[in-house]
Amino acid sequence: MKNLFVKSRALALGLSLSAGAVIALAACSQQPATETETPAATSAAPATGPAEMDAMSMSATGEKSATARGVISAIDAEGGKITIEHEPITSLKWPAMTMGFAASPALIGQAKVGDRIEFDLVVTGSAGEVKAIRPQ
Repeated sequence: MKNLFVKSRALALGLSLSAGAVIALAACSQQPATETETPAATSAAPATGPAEMDAMSMSATGEKSATARGVISAIDAEGGKITIEHEPITSLKWPAMTMGFAASPALIGQAKVGDRIEFDLVVTGSAGEVKAIRPQ
């Protein structure tokens, strides 16, 4: 009788472990995509309107260029930077903010704190450089 009890206990333990493993595997596995589902990797990117294409271009090196408007809030001639409180730049998906941009000495020489401007910039990664300034 003792032998039967030991075998029953071993069988019950084995079944419990098997059931636990099945439940764990089921919880971890993903359901396969059905024929009507579209994988995320093949979903279409949102269309960009003509205005967006005019305001931004991207080179093969990953540089993006854009045109924006803002007010010059600081100039650091020694550091080669112009700080601009700019409006949202939708082509770069940037909200309105105040940022320092690199600029050439010629551009820094023509800039004045408080000037309302339209400016062209090139962005590489998160660093931007002002390439042209036009008074507004």
